[in-house]
Amino acid sequence: MLYLDCCRLCKTGPLRLRRCGSCASTWIVCDECDALWTSPDLSASPVIEDSATLPCPGCGASLWAAGSSWATEEQARAEKWIADAIEAGQLDLKNDPL
Repeated sequence: MLYLDCCRLCKTGPLRLRRCGSCASTWIVCDECDALWTSPDLSASPVIEDSATLPCPGCGASLWAAGSSWATEEQARAEKWIADAIEAGQLDLKNDPL
């Protein structure tokens, strides 16, 4: 499973890429506290903090609903804003050692 970094809010959760089952967009989500970022600037405030439904910023569907999943590397690189951030050195995809 891919991760980007440790969440700066909860200090325990890995930041991962969550793919929406409805619109197939991909977002940065903390696997522990559910904070969500829509840009590679992880020092910025998340757009959603600790939401039980975790609505997709693209379409509003729950990112925890059936069909949603953690993104694969191929899916992550297919998302333009993520691919651009990786190329610019703003995001670094790592494989979770666990």
